[in-house]
Amino acid sequence: MIVRIRFGRGPVVTRKKGKNARIALLAGSLLTLVAICLAFMGAWRLLGDVELAGEFLYTDGLLSHWQVWLGAAGAIQYAAWRLTRYSRGVPVSETSPAREPNNPAALRP
Repeated sequence: MIVRIRFGRGPVVTRKKGKNARIALLAGSLLTLVAICLAFMGAWRLLGDVELAGEFLYTDGLLSHWQVWLGAAGAIQYAAWRLTRYSRGVPVSETSPAREPNNPAALRP
């Protein structure tokens, strides 16, 4: 007795631009929330240094500096910005307003 197992055809792999747009939009949205939390931690540490806020969570080490928190917030927000731009399908090289054909500001000298 011979048993044959037949599998259906799976999804076709394509080289379509922006095929991960939904995942990029989701990741960009979540990274924006993470950046807000990191900026809050940096502000808390900075205000703790000038004695306008309570004692900070970390007192020693790398995480006890406000520059680290705000730098991480900036880097994470930049990554979120790039992901949301990717999800919209706008190439980074064409972000200049002078390249947009219907932009009235591009027509001014």
